[in-house]
Amino acid sequence: MSKFLKTFCLVLLISIPSLSLKAQETLEQLEQSALPEIVVPKIDRHQLGSGMKVLLLPDHALPVVRGYLYVKTGSIYEAADKLGLAEVTGNLLRTGGTSKTKPEAFDEKLAAIGADIDVDITREFGLITFKCLREDLPEVLGLIFEMIQEPAFDEQKLGIQKIQMLESLRRKNDNPAETASREFGKLVYGKDNIWARTPEPKDIQSLTREDVKNFHQKFFYPDRMIFALAGDFNAADLLSHLEKLSQNWAKAPTPLEEVSPLQETWKSETVLIPKTADQSTIFIGHWGDKRSNQDKYALLLLNEILGGDALTSRLGKQIRSTLGLVYGIYSHYGLQTDYGLFSVIAQTKAKNTAQVIAETRKQLQAIRQPGSINQGEMEFYKNSLLNSLYSQYEPTYNFAKDEARFDYFGYPPNYLELFRQKLQAVTLEDLHRVAEKYLRPDYLQVLVVGDPKAIGPLSGAKIVSP
Repeated sequence: MSKFLKTFCLVLLISIPSLSLKAQETLEQLEQSALPEIVVPKIDRHQLGSGMKVLLLPDHALPVVRGYLYVKTGSIYEAADKLGLAEVTGNLLRTGGTSKTKPEAFDEKLAAIGADIDVDITREFGLITFKCLREDLPEVLGLIFEMIQEPAFDEQKLGIQKIQMLESLRRKNDNPAETASREFGKLVYGKDNIWARTPEPKDIQSLTREDVKNFHQKFFYPDRMIFALAGDFNAADLLSHLEKLSQNWAKAPTPLEEVSPLQETWKSETVLIPKTADQSTIFIGHWGDKRSNQDKYALLLLNEILGGDALTSRLGKQIRSTLGLVYGIYSHYGLQTDYGLFSVIAQTKAKNTAQVIAETRKQLQAIRQPGSINQGEMEFYKNSLLNSLYSQYEPTYNFAKDEARFDYFGYPPNYLELFRQKLQAVTLEDLHRVAEKYLRPDYLQVLVVGDPKAIGPLSGAKIVSP
């Protein structure tokens, strides 16, 4: 949801004393302007005989078609001794050829028509995307369905994939921000939890072609897929073609297994991961919440006020601009199928680390106080978020992509309009209530990646290796 709601442009609050007269006039004009209207195009919904859901958004402006095929799978379904298998399966599905087409020939067919097909299996879903010209759509769809139904998982390509992943793991701590993000999840969830665990070299080395085949056979069924297509096509012809491509494809033989629910464990601790550098990367936070929580609209707005923008949010203005302590700082309130993560992320000179942590705690305490947020502040950020949605849907094909994603996570068909209505309906009372309920300054977990000598004393910090 965070990507969906990322604000593209926020301007300074009217309450900032240093605003120029011209900036104040611009703000007043923005506040008086009506919110842009998002005209949601009609997306036709169908279900094939195979059980696959199909969402169609015809758009004849350009002779191009894009597709987004969501698959009910993800690394949360990996066995504990097969970590990394989802990523390997996704990559090899695309690069490993099919029973009819060798890997090199598959690539050559796509190159000959200038089409793209990408496969990615994330923590919560698999996603196959493509882009092609209108006249090449039948051929590209044929290749996609061949790839999904008859993958070869070429042994040589598997070897190459494992070498690449092992090299990536060797360099996994080169980037302090990536290290901090990965290890913060382990700090909150626990290192072996399905929402935070990551593969080690021994895990990748042990993966076999048989493992990949078994993972594919467990998840890739048409009744576990949602296929959104947008662009220049005839809907009736396209549906007929999709029916033919999937007519002999069996549905899933058993229901998908449920993953174990998370159990929140609240605690306060500070962890320092040594890294020789002049600056520190800091993650501060705790549990987030679920997509199904109806307080999410108020939570997302609260987060935007607190730290949604590195310059204009409270964290940005106080810790970056006024105190000059950080290069950048922002917050994120994570919502996922099970509990996400709330985090404040900052980069600073190593010597400022302790002060940044202390000032962040102060801001979290302050925003929880009754009356901390005023009506003008709330309306400004509410309009900023709503305005950002307008930019999200240029170009139009993003409607199809997001509609498929909403469907995948069980949102209602009118979710985009529902989201706008729910966000507009958030009140000051809602913000104060969720700030007090969901922000827990007394249970912050702090993770720092930096040089212990340059950082200096951090109260109660435990030094660990990633």
